[in-house]
Parts: sequence; structure tokens; C-alpha cells
Amino acid sequence: MENENTINEQQELETLRSQMDLLRKKLEQENIVNEKLMRETMKSRVSTINRQGWISIAVAIFMVLWFPLCFNTLSTAFIITTIVFMLVDAILTYIIHKQVNERQLMSEDMRTVANKMKTLKKHYQWSTIIELPLVIAWCVWFCMEIIHQTNIPWQIMTGAIAFGAIIGFFIGWKMYRKVIDNCDAIIKQIEE
Repeated sequence: MENENTINEQQELETLRSQMDLLRKKLEQENIVNEKLMRETMKSRVSTINRQGWISIAVAIFMVLWFPLCFNTLSTAFIITTIVFMLVDAILTYIIHKQVNERQLMSEDMRTVANKMKTLKKHYQWSTIIELPLVIAWCVWFCMEIIHQTNIPWQIMTGAIAFGAIIGFFIGWKMYRKVIDNCDAIIKQIEE
């Protein structure tokens, strides 16, 4: 009887061990699936972040090529300053986004990806803090240049440039928020 109880206990113990092994394997598979899903979501968000960067670079390059052709009557100093400003913006945007290579991020560990997203977010925040006053100064200078070149009353020109600046600000703000929100989402997803 005692021997029979011992055999039953051993069988139950073996059954529990095999169930624990099965449970462990399922959990490992689930972790792998969860990481794959997380990486796919990250890939989509990183793709959106990079798209915003390429749009910014394309707009800056377009301005470098288009601005001197359309506004060739403005002062040389203003045209050169605008070109330099746009080239610096395009180069810095490229440098900031270079570290956010989609394929590379998908093969790195999650902590490294989170750190890169935090760095990208910081760079975007700093670039906005630096660029915003420069853009405002550029708009004022542009307004003065146009007023000196034309007979348009300063009130109308100031209103037109302010209207364009407001539209540009909201488009830029939307692009900025899209990058920051995607960075935050990736960081939050990794840290959970």
C-alpha cells in the first residue's frame, strides 16, 4: 500500500514536471511571438519617423533650388542666408535620422533601440528650440526684403507672410508631433 502511494506520487510528480515543461515551452514561444509583434509595430513607427525626416530633407533641398530662382530680386545676403539655413537643416536632419536605420534597429536589442529613440527625441526637441527663433527672424527679414522690393503696403505684406508662417508652423508642428509621438510610443512599448 505504501509502495503504491509512492508510485502514485512519483507519477503525479512526473506529470506535473511534464506539464511545467510544456508550460515553459509555450511561454517561450509566446515571448518570441510577442517580440516579433513588437518589432513589427516598431518597424512601422520607425518607418513613419524616417518618412518625416525624408520629407523635411526634400523640402529643404527644394527650397535651396527653388528660392534663388523665384526670389532673385532679393538681396544676395538674404538668398545666401536662406540657402545656408536650408542646407544646414537638411544635413542635420539627415544626421539625426541616420541613427534610426529601420533594418539596423530591428536587429538590435530593445534597450539600444529605446536609447536611440530617446536620443532622436532629444535632438528633435533641441532642433525645434533652436530653429523656431531663427525661422521667426527669417520671416521678419523676408517681409522687409519683399516690402523694399515692391510697392505693396507693409500691412498687407506682413499679414500675408504671417498667414503663410502660421500655416507652415502648423504643418511643421504636425510633423514634429508625429515623430515625437512615435518615439514615445516605441520607448513606452519597450519599457513595458
